[in-house]
Amino acid sequence: MQKTCALCGGTTFESVSDQDRHCKPLRSVLCLGCGVITNDPIPSDEDLAKFYRTDYRVEYKGSHEPRMRQVWRNFDRIEEHLLANRDIYRPVKTCLDLGSGSGEFMFLAAAMGMDCLGVEPNEGYAQYAKQKLGLNVLNQTLETSDFAAGSFDLIRLSHVLEHMRDPVRSLKVLHGWLGDEGVLYIEVPNIEADGQNKMRGTLFHFGHIYNFNPLTLRLAAGLAGFEEIAASSARLAGTTGAFFRKTSAPVTVAGDLAANAARMQAVMQGHNGRVLPAPKEGTVVGRFVSTFGKRLKERLQARRYKDQRAVADAFKASLQSRLA
Repeated sequence: MQKTCALCGGTTFESVSDQDRHCKPLRSVLCLGCGVITNDPIPSDEDLAKFYRTDYRVEYKGSHEPRMRQVWRNFDRIEEHLLANRDIYRPVKTCLDLGSGSGEFMFLAAAMGMDCLGVEPNEGYAQYAKQKLGLNVLNQTLETSDFAAGSFDLIRLSHVLEHMRDPVRSLKVLHGWLGDEGVLYIEVPNIEADGQNKMRGTLFHFGHIYNFNPLTLRLAAGLAGFEEIAASSARLAGTTGAFFRKTSAPVTVAGDLAANAARMQAVMQGHNGRVLPAPKEGTVVGRFVSTFGKRLKERLQARRYKDQRAVADAFKASLQSRLA
């Protein structure tokens, strides 16, 4: 049982689920002090290291390496992300992609002139990124990594922070590795949006230890000594993706933590009390049709290429053309 919340120090929790998305036992609790949702109990570092080394990708993605449609989807999403935030990425020279996965970001970052190092705990995905894409990836964890202070202009955590058993502790380590003028990018799933958009019983996963909404993500970063940068705050407002810089001044998160907790409590009560989702935008049928269409497009696009490297090279050429 949790005793105190790592983000707000709260001591009152409410159980919101007792199983994971595969119907296996997993207790998830909502902190009534700030609204973050966590696994309870939180796994040990040792248990997590074993899980991510061999089991995670197969359980979560169903394969030791990404399928062609996943590769196409990842490259498509990352290309658009890089273009939308080119003002931030263009000056970057050195990059650490922590939890680099199948390496799509690293591959396109190199096309923009970045010297990118990856850290990936899963053996299969680390080998795939090195052998299929020719990337510099270390098969290890944050806890077993050690870099000199100020080593990187950019540190990226895309769908990684939610896997950390102590996100503030992990971000403080990254604070040291980042240069004084460097940029930290964090992106995580949005549990507030997922609670409205997903089917009941499909939210939680053993590997997703912390479930953030926009406010609690920024709270975690602030506690580790980061503030959101002005250049991107407006275009990423209300999302669980943000760019941060180091700061020595105390960080004040814009928002009422108690009100955020009450809103998340209502989201989870609504999620658990209905069979079908209740999306803020569109209808359930409309979202299903849209998602089905996107997945079909991914399959068709992926079939145009002979292998994953061919997909990578096509997106590299596309990105460089659009940046010119």
